[in-house]
Amino acid sequence: MVFLFIFLIIILIIITTKIKFEIQNLKFSTITKPHLNNKYQIKIKIYTFGILPIFNIKINNKKINKILKNQKVKEKIKEQQTKIIENKANIDKELITSLKNIRTEIKEINLKISIGTENASLTAFVIPVISTLLAIILSKQINKYNNKQSFLVTPVYIDQNLINIEGSGIFEIKMIHIINTICIVNKKRKGDKNERTSNRRSYDYGYE
Repeated sequence: MVFLFIFLIIILIIITTKIKFEIQNLKFSTITKPHLNNKYQIKIKIYTFGILPIFNIKINNKKINKILKNQKVKEKIKEQQTKIIENKANIDKELITSLKNIRTEIKEINLKISIGTENASLTAFVIPVISTLLAIILSKQINKYNNKQSFLVTPVYIDQNLINIEGSGIFEIKMIHIINTICIVNKKRKGDKNERTSNRRSYDYGYE
């Protein structure tokens, strides 16, 4: 009975656990060269039962630069980049679809995008297209609309190719969606591994 109670509590914790991302003062610009501003801040919080905090961390430009300068981190990033390049051909639609199952809920968002091109006619055409696509994407990630959710895409007519993005917001992901996606990916990888092993054995037997 005690084990059943503990099991139910664990299941309840997993179901109610969410990861919250709070992004503040994030700016990206390509006016001179592509760069992020130095004053952005990202807060990552994990909490359960809707209110109970489990984990909390703040990330800013200074911390990220410090991490990236670490030699072990550099080697790890390089190693992962090599693996991605080597296994790029093995990425299939099923894995991509499973990653899409991680639903991000937008609680708050304030997004401003300015776009300019060297062709004024092209700029005038691109703006409504991007605005429409952005509206469709955001509508799928917002459950409850409020006055803290807004975005604006504006044209810049200065005969220059540029993109300026300013954003802040609060986003949530349910832990159960992440766990489910990890299970699907692992199951797929094991299935592919077993299939390759089976094919290799069949190939070996054919030459005996």
